[in-house]
Amino acid sequence: MKKRLNLTIVVIFLALGIHVVKAQRIIGPPSLTSGAQACGTLSNSFDFVAELSPGAALPASNQFILELSDPTGSFANGGEELLRVPGPNEASGGTSNITFMGVTVPQNAGSDDYRLRVTATEGNVTNTISEPIPFHFFDDDNLLIRLNSGDDIIFCNVASFAKEVAVEVTNGDDVLDANDFNWEWLKDGVIIPGENSPTLLITEEGTYQARVPVGLCNNVFRFNKSNRVDASLVSVGDISIVTDAPDFSFCPDELKELRASEIDFSYDYQWLKDDEPLEGEIGPTIILPDNDFGGEYTLQITLSEDCTLLTQSVIVTNEGSSITLPLPEGLILLPTQVLNLVIETDAPIGSVFRFIVDTNIQSQGVTTSQTLTFPAPFIGDYRIEIEADDPCNSFLVTETKVRAATRINIVIAPEEVVDCEQDPITIALAEMAGITADNESVPLTTEQFDFFDFEWFKDGVSTGETSLSLDVSRADSGGSFELRAIFRPEPGGTLDAVSNNLPIDFLSSDIVLDITPPVLEAGESVVLTAPLNVNFTYEWYVIQNGEEVLIEGETTNTLTVTEEGEYFARISTSLCTTDTLTASVGGPQALSELIPNVITPGGNAANNDWVLPNSFRETDVEVTIYSSNGKVDFQKNGGYNGDWPTNSASQANELIYYYIISRSNTVVKKGTITVMR
Repeated sequence: MKKRLNLTIVVIFLALGIHVVKAQRIIGPPSLTSGAQACGTLSNSFDFVAELSPGAALPASNQFILELSDPTGSFANGGEELLRVPGPNEASGGTSNITFMGVTVPQNAGSDDYRLRVTATEGNVTNTISEPIPFHFFDDDNLLIRLNSGDDIIFCNVASFAKEVAVEVTNGDDVLDANDFNWEWLKDGVIIPGENSPTLLITEEGTYQARVPVGLCNNVFRFNKSNRVDASLVSVGDISIVTDAPDFSFCPDELKELRASEIDFSYDYQWLKDDEPLEGEIGPTIILPDNDFGGEYTLQITLSEDCTLLTQSVIVTNEGSSITLPLPEGLILLPTQVLNLVIETDAPIGSVFRFIVDTNIQSQGVTTSQTLTFPAPFIGDYRIEIEADDPCNSFLVTETKVRAATRINIVIAPEEVVDCEQDPITIALAEMAGITADNESVPLTTEQFDFFDFEWFKDGVSTGETSLSLDVSRADSGGSFELRAIFRPEPGGTLDAVSNNLPIDFLSSDIVLDITPPVLEAGESVVLTAPLNVNFTYEWYVIQNGEEVLIEGETTNTLTVTEEGEYFARISTSLCTTDTLTASVGGPQALSELIPNVITPGGNAANNDWVLPNSFRETDVEVTIYSSNGKVDFQKNGGYNGDWPTNSASQANELIYYYIISRSNTVVKKGTITVMR
């Protein structure tokens, strides 16, 4: 009886043990539903699944949590929650799937050794840790990594080389700091140990690339790597200039093609003639023009910024002839004048020439000189033909139209681009032309200037100057200038001429705007005034966020202002443009900050000294005053207390001074001081 009782107890305990085992459910290791790595960006996510073993129901409120280990795969300090789901919690006689959909990769993730597990918030559940799963985050949207600006590295004809390359990172229009990223470098696809800065010194040939290391995700992300740059050390042989012609001697009407003996369109080319670059000739071949093609040609070949070659030069010979000094396109025949038409040619002496007026041959023969002169005593169409006695049998022609003038036009202008501070300004005869009956303008020759007497006038009054140029100094206060020409053979006739009127006004770079009233009251306005001159044009600007903004429609010498700000006028004369000093427009609170720009020394008890607002007495203020020639006239550190001009070097004996006020080594005010006695 006792044995049977013991057996019953054992069976009960075994049954209870079996029940306990069945009651505990096991969660298998989580895995990706697709792929083997979780390579995350801001725009993607991943799905994971884990198996739940059969067993009794779990509490309905139970949730399953997908957890991520630390980068080494350890859960010693717990796991990072990635996502939680509310089931399955029902009883099951078979395995169930716990599915986690739309899991995003943490932005600090960067290891191939992460592991996953699933935990339950309630119930008798054990979990299983996964094998390592790479988790990497890299935000590659709009990211561009460039190496060495995309250029290959080529050194030529040297024994060794060293070249530093750097990573450039941009995101759209923004330039990012490459030092904010981790880097690894590859040579021929193999990681270079120990190189992890954004620069690399290359001393060996090979193909180089930089990338942000993302472990097993390196082949998944598109933009974590730079372009590849090839580094090579080449021994370039003699590249020469060749042609398909028998030699480098050509006739003008022949095809004249030169080319490099070795052609590579990845190189940059530049052709030179007589050591001067030929504009637009940047290919490995060049076709020479029909005329003026003789000379010394070389070809510059740039393989990289570190490798530039220059070929041996070749001499191209023009076996033909040309007219080296042709007739001008048109000529004016003045009354009483006989023109001489002069041309120069390189055609061999003994070549046949013909001199034709309209359609009539005036003379013909063979040349005895390479300078030919023919008379042109009347108007008409003139033509000179030369049958050159050269290997190309060149036929040369030059033509001109000789016309009479109904009047003379004169233009005067400055001899050079004028700066507003320039003194003196030289003006001169810029153009003198005859106007024909059909209103065609034909320049006179300099020899024809001798038929005229010239005289300069200022504001309608003769200056007595009769040369072709005139110096106008600031001391003359400018004025309106013109040049008059009298045709000496027939004074008072239609060929007398008066030039354009050229106003000359001198401007300084320190024009101060008048502000009336000096303070902008609420609801009121102030008027800014620039010097008035009918010859000036005006534009007004306001400074906003450090930028000059044009105030549309304001073109007079005054501007009415209703808002506080910094304003200036841009003044243009017929010769130059300058900006006034900036005027600060402020409200009543700015009254105490106004800087005086005039003093009147001389014992009148008012404005004898240059007095600044109290805020400029502080110890961090420095005041420097310069004379008109740029010398320091006064300087005070540690606060200004009305010390100038009492303590100045010049005792204010000049008309204009310049000041700069700094606070803590930063310029806060600058302008001019006018001394009125």
